Amino acid sequence: MNTAIDNLRLFLTALVACVATLYATTTCAGEFKAGAAAVVITPPVGTPLAGSYALRPSNGVLDELYAKVIVVEQDGAKAAFVALDIAYTARPVIVAARKLIAEQSGIAPERVMISATHTHSGPVQTRDNLMDDITGAKKPLAVEFTAKLPALIARAVADANAKLVPARASATMAREESVSFNRRDWMKDGTVAWMPAQRDPDIVRPAGPIDPDVGVCHLESAAKNSAPLATYFNFAMHPTVVGGSKFSADYCGCVAKRLAEYKGGDMVTLFANGCCGNLNQRDPNWVNQQSGPREAERIGTVLAAAAFRAWPKLQPLKTFAPRARSVMVTLPRRKITDEEVAEARRIADNIGKKKQSIPMMANAVCILDTLAHKDTPLEVEVQVVAFSADLAIVSLPGEIFVELGLALKKASPFEHTFIAELANGSIGYIPNRAAYPEGKYEIVSARCTAGSGEMLVDAAVKILKDLRSPTSTPNN
Repeated sequence: MNTAIDNLRLFLTALVACVATLYATTTCAGEFKAGAAAVVITPPVGTPLAGSYALRPSNGVLDELYAKVIVVEQDGAKAAFVALDIAYTARPVIVAARKLIAEQSGIAPERVMISATHTHSGPVQTRDNLMDDITGAKKPLAVEFTAKLPALIARAVADANAKLVPARASATMAREESVSFNRRDWMKDGTVAWMPAQRDPDIVRPAGPIDPDVGVCHLESAAKNSAPLATYFNFAMHPTVVGGSKFSADYCGCVAKRLAEYKGGDMVTLFANGCCGNLNQRDPNWVNQQSGPREAERIGTVLAAAAFRAWPKLQPLKTFAPRARSVMVTLPRRKITDEEVAEARRIADNIGKKKQSIPMMANAVCILDTLAHKDTPLEVEVQVVAFSADLAIVSLPGEIFVELGLALKKASPFEHTFIAELANGSIGYIPNRAAYPEGKYEIVSARCTAGSGEMLVDAAVKILKDLRSPTSTPNN
């Protein structure tokens, strides 16, 4: 009799525990939260501009540059997405920023994704190679900007973290095919040309595709007013439109302005550039001016319109505690000969003294940088963060050819896969394997050998499959 009573007590105790756990799960846990913030990072006028093989001192501000942040949280797990209106991310800046973020906001480094929009109207940063000498990155204003940037990033994350509120997330993939172009073309003589003259009669066809995907993830308050909090906007194209000598976020900033005009000025739009290593705005069949602030406004408006058209198609995301994984991948460095080194030194000695082609200067810089770091592994980070079974965001460490981005998306088990390139550090151009024999600017600029891009895709897909697994947890 006592045994039966004891068994009944054990059963009732277990039942009560199950009910309590279910109650706690459905009423106290599982609440999805989001917060967003933007901090101005525009340096003093006079700080050199990035994006060229020359010293370009800035002489004004066309529009402010920002560190924009979205923080998400569920079940106590957090993740932070950061987009900077700069040309590239330097690994030491990333490491320093993540350390400050962990100290100030309690978000672990592997849960922080920091990408650059790649605006060519942003400031240079010191990065310990020959480009520092060419672009003026060793000048006091540039050194000061680089030193201050980690604290500005950490402040933006802290601001977003402090604004966490119950939220809803939704996502869709829009399309826009009219503003981006592959800047490599097959010519009649069987070679590939890099940015040939407009309406060149020898152009046969583009040497590769574009990526028309416009990824939109919208976050809004779960309160009755459904106030917009932030939009994560993902598109692949070089921000080389504005030009000139003034600081500007380029067309990426215009996208944010257009969305704010629709959803309200308090909404933060974080722009993450996709795999655009061989994509820009230059239409070879259109002879009109394709650069300048007005053209950036046109392109930004067209892209914002793609999001507006897709807004009714936003689908609610069933969120879970953010899952994050990152892996360090060691890529093979390019091989160089003594003859190439000698020629590279001759070219480098003449940079800024006499006119030389961009590919020639790029090749010289890459060769000498490879020589200087020949005993250091070319180690880069691939990261994936997901907070829904329907959406994952991948970071890649350079200017990635579009073919690699398309392959990654195709292999991903997630319905929507966004890619943020130039993230968590950058090693320059990373072409797909098939492009290496074709040569030209991006190939001679690459510090890694053929097949490196595919290694990054494989690493990302492995993480994506792991995070998509029902047994995956938010822990790293």
